Amino acid sequence: MTPFYEKAPRQTCVGRANGGALYHCAGACGDIPVVVLRGEPEAMGRQYGELLGAGILRNGERLLQLFADTGIPKPIVERLMSSAYERMAPHVPAAFEAEMQGIVSGAIRSFVPVSLDSLRRLVAATNFDMYQREQRILEILDADSAALLKEMNGDVSMQCTFFALWGSRTSEGKMLSMRNLDWVSQTGLHEDKLVVVYHPENKQPVVSMGYAGVIGCLAGMNASGLSFSEIGAFSVSEELDGIPWTFLARHVLETSDTLETAIDIVQNARHTIGYNYLVADGDPRRFGTDGFDPRAVAFETNHSCCEMFVDDDPKEHEAVWADADGTKHKYGLPLSDCILRADTAFARSTRALQATDNGPGAPENTGNPYGRDNEGSSYTTCHKPMYDMVRAYETGEAYVFPVRNQQVIAGGAPRKIGVDEALTIAATVAHNTEMLAENDWNIMSVVYAPTDGQFWVGYETQYEDGSWKNAPDAGYTQFDMEQLLSL
Repeated sequence: MTPFYEKAPRQTCVGRANGGALYHCAGACGDIPVVVLRGEPEAMGRQYGELLGAGILRNGERLLQLFADTGIPKPIVERLMSSAYERMAPHVPAAFEAEMQGIVSGAIRSFVPVSLDSLRRLVAATNFDMYQREQRILEILDADSAALLKEMNGDVSMQCTFFALWGSRTSEGKMLSMRNLDWVSQTGLHEDKLVVVYHPENKQPVVSMGYAGVIGCLAGMNASGLSFSEIGAFSVSEELDGIPWTFLARHVLETSDTLETAIDIVQNARHTIGYNYLVADGDPRRFGTDGFDPRAVAFETNHSCCEMFVDDDPKEHEAVWADADGTKHKYGLPLSDCILRADTAFARSTRALQATDNGPGAPENTGNPYGRDNEGSSYTTCHKPMYDMVRAYETGEAYVFPVRNQQVIAGGAPRKIGVDEALTIAATVAHNTEMLAENDWNIMSVVYAPTDGQFWVGYETQYEDGSWKNAPDAGYTQFDMEQLLSL
């Protein structure tokens, strides 16, 4: 069943600041603020800070609280995040440092006490998801702070999904891509959700979907029809002396008008911890011509590796895991005109270092992506279901999602995948309400149509009666890039 979605009504301007503007839009999941920024980095920062200072302050506190809730005293969380940012700082592009300086100036102009340290801690919090966090925290903290550290009683992890579909699989061969953010839910972040329209001087205009204060890019698409998606995936090769991934994502979108440029940036970046990335190119400029050539690439990264995949990639064909007696089992599910990922890596180098999804990098794991001791994994609950749904549309077979024993695709004739089908796949593999007790579900879901310059975004939502819905169940709001860039 296709998730509910509606077109965004025309945005209403509610504030202006030195070339920037703040709009409100009544979306399916409630009001979605849209902020438009223009100019050099510091100027865009001043606009952002003046228009959104209060939301930045609230979200900074919420993200720190996530770590405090795992058992770390809040002052230690602040020291931890400051130390984490210091390790990433040498790799942060100067433009983002200037933008943060501008945000502080703009927020103070609106009498909101946002500090540079608090902004940097917010960047660190959205880029901090380390394997064996307890041990690694002790390495980062100074001795006095480490001595105060309590035993942690929880975990903060990103377990997300993405896909790209095009060519023979989609209507008119157009590109469709997706990014699901499955994370700690019910934190209040949804109250300061945000769509940002960046017009950086002499760079690509970019639209980013996320939250106030996250000045990098959790999800986004640029004016040339490139979209960016991300998945966090624990690896035993993790260090923080690299570029924060949220800054990498925005840097890619602001400076790339071709897929080749984006590939070069990602492959030459200094990576930090376990992440999978997807860059999809809708090739809108050549749609309708013989040269139309939408494409996508995925990257599996950690501090040691950066492996690139195309569709139907030989490396995925060759992906195997070995059981106790040495028998090798294939687990790759490659397809033409399609790239799918959850947490699981398929390159030999990246999978060997993975801890997530029973990865063989952790000594207690067997390497079987289906899980350890009959436990589920993102491979079984997300990756294979996405593969099975894509194949169901190709063959016309019905599909029942095994996690909930629910039919989500009716049988019939084979059909191409359009927006409705892409939304169905995205909503099905999002962590849903069965994860409510663990406070872990889909807090933001984005389906992109890069060829058409459209996207659909949903955020988790709390209602007046106190009930919650994850992002797909709350509904998607459709936006048009051309219209947003004209604001």
